Amino acid sequence: MKNILLRSLAVFGVMTSVHSQTINVNFSHYGGKQYVYVLERGSKKDTIATGKLDPAGKAVLVIPQAKKGYAGISHFVLTDGGGMDFIVNKENFSISCLEEQPNFENTKYTGSPENEFLNQKIQQQKAILDKAGFVQYGLNLYKKEEPLHAAFQQENENLQGQFTALRNETAKSTLYAARFIEIYRFLMGIGSIFNQPEEEKAKELNLFIKEKLDMQALYNSGFWNQTIEGWVNLQQSVIKEDTALLADTKQILSRIKSNEIYTAFTEKIVAVFTKEGKDEMVTAISQYTAKSGRLEKPAKQLTNAINAPVIGGSAPALQTAAGKKIINKKTLLFFYESGCNNCENEIHQLLGNYEIVKNKGYEIISVAADMTKDAGDGHDHAFPWKEQLCDYKGFAGPNFQTYAIIGTPTFFTIDEKGKITGKYARLIDTKIINN
Repeated sequence: MKNILLRSLAVFGVMTSVHSQTINVNFSHYGGKQYVYVLERGSKKDTIATGKLDPAGKAVLVIPQAKKGYAGISHFVLTDGGGMDFIVNKENFSISCLEEQPNFENTKYTGSPENEFLNQKIQQQKAILDKAGFVQYGLNLYKKEEPLHAAFQQENENLQGQFTALRNETAKSTLYAARFIEIYRFLMGIGSIFNQPEEEKAKELNLFIKEKLDMQALYNSGFWNQTIEGWVNLQQSVIKEDTALLADTKQILSRIKSNEIYTAFTEKIVAVFTKEGKDEMVTAISQYTAKSGRLEKPAKQLTNAINAPVIGGSAPALQTAAGKKIINKKTLLFFYESGCNNCENEIHQLLGNYEIVKNKGYEIISVAADMTKDAGDGHDHAFPWKEQLCDYKGFAGPNFQTYAIIGTPTFFTIDEKGKITGKYARLIDTKIINN
């Protein structure tokens, strides 16, 4: 936890505003050091101040009026290295440490129930879990019929009671620190019961994310990316159902009040689904959120996903060296990248089944994401079909952008009217070669 909340030291800078929140700091060992002060905002960070501690290591940090109401984690970092993370939440408070290496024990907060609660509860939790680990070792070491086993069992029940009480106290608290601790527990995979079966714990953690997690608190926690990525990994490793993942994603979106956070979550989840090759999930979520009317200035990747051609719609024209090519005949459109293992497998399949595809009336058009002319060296790319497109712009090329290609290989089947009839990751899934 110290790696997350506490770096080697903390320093603050001076900003002046008579109506804003102030934080007084005193770190006597670091007088004259330069610092940067940052607030968390999803995948981004807002730099609030830069400056220098006075010779005595003191400074006054003023949260600007524009950030009034911010509740979340802030970072104070020395430009020479080191820093400290702590909570900011409408409090005028002071922090002091007279030691060279600030930590939970030697850093004093005055007037900050938030940071006092965080430090106290994290230490209590660590103490309980450390003891529980030792007790579990004892339970494994002694047989049930041995006297010490009963003693260890009694202590285990006692510690479980303490842990449950601590969780309940945290759940009832309205402090931001309490929400941060809940996020931390999720990331650490800490369930409600010691030695909880993994599947049971996974379902409990998933329930927390989709029904209870405060998304505003997560947005300002510094754990935005890790939590969303961790949740998707949890779904894939334990629950393993895309239908459940889609439904749970929509449930999370329905609980988000801020349009800014709604947009940020959509962008992040689309990026994660893209990385995992979940094209259908990308399409489903991008279309779902586009219809909500809540997206605010979505990033390019999300915009491309929203504007992606859909099955049943007209196939967009392709950009070729000779100009635009309108697709108005049966076509198998193949997007690939040389050297990509899956792409090379599909190229091999396509070459081996070329006559079958051609005899079924399909024109093949291949579009490469290669950045150089020699990207295909060492591979059999002597294609027998006429249309082989490559503008050496990779995924940023107009054809990849127009078709919203987020991963390769990708096949589109298009009918004689120019309508898209399917989108696939494998040639065999098109049913062209096995019908």
